[in-house]
This record gives sequence, C-alpha cells and structure tokens, in this order.
Amino acid sequence: MDIKDVAIVVLAAGNARRFGSDKLMADLDGKPLGVRAAAQLAPLDAAAHIAVCQPEAPIAPHYLKLGYTIAENRHAERGLSDSLHLAVEAAAQTEAQGLLILLADMPFVELAHVAALIAASNGEILASSDGKQSMPPAIFPRDSWSRLLKAEGDAGARHILLNASTRTAPEGSLRDIDTPDDLAASKAPPLGLDRST
Repeated sequence: MDIKDVAIVVLAAGNARRFGSDKLMADLDGKPLGVRAAAQLAPLDAAAHIAVCQPEAPIAPHYLKLGYTIAENRHAERGLSDSLHLAVEAAAQTEAQGLLILLADMPFVELAHVAALIAASNGEILASSDGKQSMPPAIFPRDSWSRLLKAEGDAGARHILLNASTRTAPEGSLRDIDTPDDLAASKAPPLGLDRST
C-alpha cells in the first residue's frame, strides 16, 4: 500500500491509571513520552495524521504542532475501543484506503518499521510482532474498518490481531510504558536502539 493511501492515527486518550499521573506528558529524553512515536511518523506523506485525545489534554497541542488533527474522545472511561471507533470515523472522512493504528505509549516505534509495514500491506490486516505476539502498530485496510467499529471495552483490536499476518519489529522497539518503573527502565536504551530522534 502506498503511504499516500494511509491515515495514521495515534491513540492517546487513555487514563493511565497504572502510571498515576499524566503518562503521555512524562519526560523521556527531553520530550513528552506521548509525542515521540508521533514525531517519528509526522514526516510521512500520509492521507491524514490524526491523534485521538481527551478534551483539553495537555498532549494535544504537541500533536497539533506536528501537523496532526485532533479527534476528541469525551468518553475515555469506556476503554480503548471508543478511541478505535473515533479513529475509524476520522479516517472515513478522508480518501484513505488503509488505517495505521499506533499507541501513544509505545515511544520507541521506529519510522523504518512503520514504512516497511505499510509497504508490505497487500489488502490484509498486518500487525507488528515482537516475536511473541501480534500488536500495534497495525494497518487495517478500509474493508476491515467495520470490524474495528464492533470492538468493545479496553481490549481494542486485540482479538482482530490474533490471526493477523505480522512483520517483526526491531528488538525492544514495541515496548510500552505503563508504570513509572517502565519509564525508568527505558532510560537505558537496548543495544542498537537509536534514541536520538
């Protein structure tokens, strides 16, 4: 699939209960944790760049500065699936034929992996893999979006990705940050992981 046919959506409306504070605004190497992956993908010439955020979220202006459109999730307490529904609704307003879903609390996702994921997409759902399980970033062709609209609760698209084709990401790049301890552990990058961007 061509990048120009893809809407890139960052899901950034979670309540971060396990973190205990605004996780996405936590400092990671001089930048808010929640904008690192989005910043990596901002230069891509995609059909759209969209961030799903809670109303008046402090992270939202950072996405706007990167050129993302904000889709407000006013019911984040309903779980990740509500953000997925908003992502589909926003992408459906564009000419995009594919929807790339990225989670804002996965700050080490690499541009090269996402570009390869999009290029390898051939009309089927394609997910990332850490060698053990399927996970975002994942790309969904337009004819699969109705399945995302049926997602419920906080599981999001997990059940859809179980049987999806996968592309393995570089080691350590799919880690997410759920707790302050996760963040502290991430200050020391795995060997070979470029943290300079």
